[in-house]
Amino acid sequence: MKRISFLFQWAFLVLIAVSCKDSGSPSPDEVGSEEGYTTGKITNTDGSPMPGVKVVVDNTMFYASYSIGSSDENGNYKIQLPKVGTFMASAHIVKKYNGREYELDLHPDVYEEFSINGAVRNFQWKLTGQRPVEAQGYYGVTIEINKDLMSTIYDSENIEFTLVPVGNLIDGSKGKTLKMKHGKPHTSDYSKLVDIPLGRYIMTAYYNGEAGKMPITLRKHFSEDTYENELVIDFEPETMWGNNLAIISYSE
Repeated sequence: MKRISFLFQWAFLVLIAVSCKDSGSPSPDEVGSEEGYTTGKITNTDGSPMPGVKVVVDNTMFYASYSIGSSDENGNYKIQLPKVGTFMASAHIVKKYNGREYELDLHPDVYEEFSINGAVRNFQWKLTGQRPVEAQGYYGVTIEINKDLMSTIYDSENIEFTLVPVGNLIDGSKGKTLKMKHGKPHTSDYSKLVDIPLGRYIMTAYYNGEAGKMPITLRKHFSEDTYENELVIDFEPETMWGNNLAIISYSE
């Protein structure tokens, strides 16, 4: 009887030990840290894995020194680190959309340097949202607003712009109608509509002044087109004023 009791206690203790060990194990979808490597997972805007995404590990101690890897079919990546240095990891994708090719940065779950001991850095594609404070800016795209020389409207912060999506956004998701005003004077977002999900839009605008609400006409800023009540907005992947940008003018 004592022997049976001892065996029962021993089996119970083994079961507890195995259970405790399993509770700390990562799930198949999680990527654990590994000494001497940068590891992580790349996910889409909907949280699904993204294969074939390039990840760059920059050695911040040495100029133009970096290591490159890419995510596998499960969205996981693993990059061996040099023996000396401190490092920052980044990831980006290139997407074709409406005949244009866009390069887009992915959002890191941690934005800080790490050592040769290694680190886990996960990345997600975001259509909107604030970038890490140190990186500044937004993941969404920008429309710059300019006054026509003949326009008498100087308080353009009182113009409300409506953006109606045409087709799906760049990630294949369905967009939403946006009603926006640009930033206040003396702010970084003055004369800019910022953090817009990248897509194609039809834009209209109304000015809310002392005389009430009146429609505003629009055109592409550097064109000789006539001003229209509606304007199709496509974003330029690269310009001398910035990337993923549209520039428009308004008039009465």
